[in-house]
Amino acid sequence: MSNGSARRSVESEGSARRSVSCFIVATRNRPDDLLRTIESLVHQTVLPAELCIVDSSDSTPARQRIEELCAAAGLALDYHHPARRGLTIQRNIGIDRTSGDPVFLIDDDVYLAPDCHAAILDEYARWGPELGGVRASPVHPARPPLISVLWRKLFGIGGWWPEASGRMRPGFWVEGISEAAGVRKIEYMTGWFMSFKREVFEDFRFDENLSGYGHKEDVDFTYRVARRYVLLQTPRARCEHYQTISQRLSSHHLMRMNLGNQFYLHRKNMPQDLKHRAALWWGLLGLFVLNLGRGAVKRDPGIVTGMVVGAWEQALGKGLVDPAIERAR
Repeated sequence: MSNGSARRSVESEGSARRSVSCFIVATRNRPDDLLRTIESLVHQTVLPAELCIVDSSDSTPARQRIEELCAAAGLALDYHHPARRGLTIQRNIGIDRTSGDPVFLIDDDVYLAPDCHAAILDEYARWGPELGGVRASPVHPARPPLISVLWRKLFGIGGWWPEASGRMRPGFWVEGISEAAGVRKIEYMTGWFMSFKREVFEDFRFDENLSGYGHKEDVDFTYRVARRYVLLQTPRARCEHYQTISQRLSSHHLMRMNLGNQFYLHRKNMPQDLKHRAALWWGLLGLFVLNLGRGAVKRDPGIVTGMVVGAWEQALGKGLVDPAIERAR
């Protein structure tokens, strides 16, 4: 999408302004959150051309209401159910089932400020072919204490704080920008709100080797894209991420899976020299100390035991971990 075509992408249709963009929502067993997300979408000051919901839920109690909302707004809806389970799989399905440009991928538990979509489109219009994607900023940005930021910088484990670098660290952790005074270039996006020119998907897809909710699948995808395109975060577009808790794994097995993904993505994306491998293990040491505190506060030893077992498994070369498959054996 050129900046000229981006300017032409917003058209008037009756009383509504409409873009040629599309939204994709991958969801599973969170109907109330999904409905709230779609309610915020149909109330955008500029509507997209299409919405694709890729649903791997056991049932779809919110589907009828969503269909009514989209029909009333004149928003073309493709409700794909039942879908193959897995966040990366579902997102790739949505990409293939849509044609809009740019492509927006949002979580099923977000609330879009009414002008969020319009603000992102405006950013596309300001740039040329070098721009690959734009993300929104959180409504309630993280503002951790200075000691937390210093600790995370010391161990290179990233996190979220105001005016962070937006860069990838050698251990494959990102320093996420929770808020910024202006538009910032970034080397990552997180999956609750991402948008890309459709041409990006000609060469890049989400890695379907990452199972379940796909820990860090978003960072993996966008870091690869950032090597070729400019990615931006704008404070003009706001999105609230509710981070609904729907954990289906114990903390022990969740940590094992997260460690498996961390090592897999480090091998995939980072040079395997002494500097980068040492940065990975140094970062894990910093995380382990943090998790000792988290485990004590939450009275959940699985946070610690899962990390210990997971690190041992990865040191032995286990690779990706899928507890759901392990249970089925």
